[in-house]
Amino acid sequence: MAKQSENNGCVWLLLSGVLLLGAFGFVKLLFGATTYVTFTVALLISFVITTRLLGKPSVAAAVRNGILLFIFFFGLHFFGNFFLKLLKTIPQQHETFTVSEAVQKSKMVEGTDTISVYTSNRLWKDNYGNEFSGDLTIRERDFLRLIDHTKNYVPPSGGNFWGGLYDHIDRNDTPSLDLVLATFEGIHRTRQLNTMEFAEMVVSCIQDIPYSFVFQDICRPAEYYEEAIAQILRSCPECCIGNVRYGVQTPVAFLQNLKGDCDTRTVLIYSVLKHFDYDIAILNSDFYKHSILGINIPASGAFKIHNGKKYMLWETTAKYYEIGSLPYNFNDVSHWYVVLTSK
Repeated sequence: MAKQSENNGCVWLLLSGVLLLGAFGFVKLLFGATTYVTFTVALLISFVITTRLLGKPSVAAAVRNGILLFIFFFGLHFFGNFFLKLLKTIPQQHETFTVSEAVQKSKMVEGTDTISVYTSNRLWKDNYGNEFSGDLTIRERDFLRLIDHTKNYVPPSGGNFWGGLYDHIDRNDTPSLDLVLATFEGIHRTRQLNTMEFAEMVVSCIQDIPYSFVFQDICRPAEYYEEAIAQILRSCPECCIGNVRYGVQTPVAFLQNLKGDCDTRTVLIYSVLKHFDYDIAILNSDFYKHSILGINIPASGAFKIHNGKKYMLWETTAKYYEIGSLPYNFNDVSHWYVVLTSK
């Protein structure tokens, strides 16, 4: 009899575990509640169904099974998230452009003039599978006029070098992003996007562009750099642009060649979302040697408080990073500081 009871206990635990996973997915999809609330509801559902099928366990067995299921579920949840973040940690920097996405020089009619432009026909999905397409176009004359304007940058007396540089770039480049801004506005109008959906659309567009290193000096052979950089350059030698002042491409220059690193991207997104009246920020980390975006908008995940406002953090150098989600090796918020805000 003891062995029969033990087997029934294992079967009871196994069935309730399977039902728990199924119920969790159903409840999460239906109500979108927090993980702990969803788990509690799913556990009750699985216990009720298992009890009806296999009979009621003793109080001790029910408590024991509940504890085991809690450990199993959240252990699975923890390791699943850990490996997912691990897979997303290294940007897919070896990706290559399709013919349709590469920057092409062409002509367009503007008013009574025919002008030269650079256009990238972007095709991308946001982090929720929604598909978008649009042309990112800049005028050749704007590119030639602005390519070296950072040489005129004078650092602020307050010592915020990077914030001052990004602000200088934004103020000089944004008027020449009007064709790009018109593309995003057209998508906004056609798709009837809300505030969060529009920000997601813009950020994911830039995330989708393959990563390139931007160096103040020349691009050297892969062996010259630390292993993390060398490994990428060995597989993708073209993923580098050199002789760029301060190691930051301006938005207009970035859209002319689509070679951008972290702050090259954050400055472009900052300029776009600032134009559309978002409360946006750029955060840097000397510890991580990285730059990310901050946006004052209701969401969950990693954030930084600055001047009493909650800025949700957003990684911009690789696809599939949602708002509030950072690579596990960049996620200590204490190492991030705000260098520039739009409001």
